[in-house]
Amino acid sequence: MARSGFTLVELIVVIVIVGFVALIAAPRFFSQPTFDAARFHEASISAVRYGQKVAVAQRTNVYVVTTVSSVALCYNTSCSSSVQSPGDNTAFVINAPNNITLAGASFSFNALGQPGDTAGPPVPLAANTTLTINGDGTSRQIVVERETGYVHK
Repeated sequence: MARSGFTLVELIVVIVIVGFVALIAAPRFFSQPTFDAARFHEASISAVRYGQKVAVAQRTNVYVVTTVSSVALCYNTSCSSSVQSPGDNTAFVINAPNNITLAGASFSFNALGQPGDTAGPPVPLAANTTLTINGDGTSRQIVVERETGYVHK
């Protein structure tokens, strides 16, 4: 008569393996700074892409003004005239969560969606622009291609 099922040894081995994987993987799944940095990274990419689309749609210059803790879309370098957020018509600003920082220079998009610097009237960039998000031990980048304005990770 054939018997089917698991032996006690097989069950214990599976429990030990699952416990070991949980011990290694669980801290990564429950690390708040990792989720915060990933969320800010994705929101910043969306903001930069939105700024480019606004520049093309309104046929004007849009400035992506960065600080250590935020990304803002404006119509001038001083950010006294802000692009409006599509959801609630407030100034378009993405603020970084606590302990998450942003590094990189501000830049602009012209009416054709091409990136430029922010010194006076926008001048085409000499190289790709890179924004870097840090704070959870992983460096996440946003790259804006100098010729086309293509925004990617």
